[in-house]
Amino acid sequence: MKKIITIALTFVLFACAKEEKTTYTIVSGKLTGTPENKFTIRGNSFKKEINVKEDGSFTDTLYLQYNGAYEIGKQTIYLHQGKNLSFTGDVQKLNEITFTGDLSNENNYLSKKSALSKEILGEDPKTLFSVDETAFLAKINELSKKSNELLNTATFTIPDFKEKETKNITFNTAYLQEIYPDYHGFFLKKDDFKVSESFPKLDTTIDLDNEESFNFSKSYRSLVDLNFNKKTQEETKNGQTYQDVFLPKLKAIKSQNIKNSLAQSLSYEVSLANEKMEALYKDLLSISTDENFKKELTEKYNTLKALVKGKPSPKFNYENHKGGTTSLDDLKGKYVYVDVWATWCGPCVAEIPFMKEVEKKYHGKSIEFVSISIDEKKDHDKWKKFVTDKQMGGIQLYADNAFKSKFVTDYAIDGIPRFILIDPNGNIVSGDAPRPSDEKLIALFTELGI
Repeated sequence: MKKIITIALTFVLFACAKEEKTTYTIVSGKLTGTPENKFTIRGNSFKKEINVKEDGSFTDTLYLQYNGAYEIGKQTIYLHQGKNLSFTGDVQKLNEITFTGDLSNENNYLSKKSALSKEILGEDPKTLFSVDETAFLAKINELSKKSNELLNTATFTIPDFKEKETKNITFNTAYLQEIYPDYHGFFLKKDDFKVSESFPKLDTTIDLDNEESFNFSKSYRSLVDLNFNKKTQEETKNGQTYQDVFLPKLKAIKSQNIKNSLAQSLSYEVSLANEKMEALYKDLLSISTDENFKKELTEKYNTLKALVKGKPSPKFNYENHKGGTTSLDDLKGKYVYVDVWATWCGPCVAEIPFMKEVEKKYHGKSIEFVSISIDEKKDHDKWKKFVTDKQMGGIQLYADNAFKSKFVTDYAIDGIPRFILIDPNGNIVSGDAPRPSDEKLIALFTELGI
């Protein structure tokens, strides 16, 4: 859809030359250490994979829909329509990249600010959020002060960059303050933790429906998302689903780019477990103007529609922790309960003790328990050791391409853990089965006579 937009825009500009405006930027440079000779630039409703030559050099044209914050990995970069950018460095040390070109001043500033943040706040969230609120506020206020000092000594090419960045520093402080209570309680295992009455509250004068700020500031995006979801949770009452409250609030937002982003955040609810899946799918299509998102959502929806009870299940044939490979066909004649997981996934790991209990309860019954890890290839040895150390039972398999593994994409899995139940004939019982920790799983097994 982006190419169509660009062609249409070119026609308009040809007819109205006096209002000409370039919507693209050229990125180039040399980036070493890139996996599979490519890296990805992401933004708000934007994603572009950049191919890298053997020597690390690259050149590509990006058609931009906005001026503002984009990301390479966790490093924020600033891109502007019609302004070019070159950068050189190691993808494993993104904060040390050096920038040249039209936007070098803006991006070298951002790189220095990122280093300043790591120096003051550290790189370990647990260390930062475990301190008491007085120490925490001192740290983030120090970061705000020194970021402003850095900003005031820098010079920029883009006239309004400094003004927007001043707001961005304020947004970052506000966001860190907003997440402190939950993070502090989580890391110290204090579920009932509450900050003191004197702890700063979110400034009510901050406009959380501002398209320009959303484009420019990653911290503002996080603040909008956090505030929107928090209010949705607070307003969800008995008998209502999260999406019942979420959708009307989403439709009321004025800024289309914010609507597009929040629509994406709700797309995970387009799932087999959602009885209102079709209605949600249609609502999200009508709300969003992001054609790439709508295309991907439609592909997901069409895939999910085919995963109904009684249909043949997609198959797997993956490496077995004990040696060789194991396929779904090898297990025909028994029910198969599949757990799609990864060692890095906290909720997945939390289910392991419950899975062990269920496996013990149904040992010798007509059911096999299969765990399929979608850890990255680089973590293969980590997976092997993890399974051994945790003494995980059942059949432990390792998928061949992480989230892009065929069994995973055939089931439209975009979040884990995901549990699937397949009958003795290889047909789907549930493409989104209850978790081992959910008492509904045993009820389902009992209903099936397992």
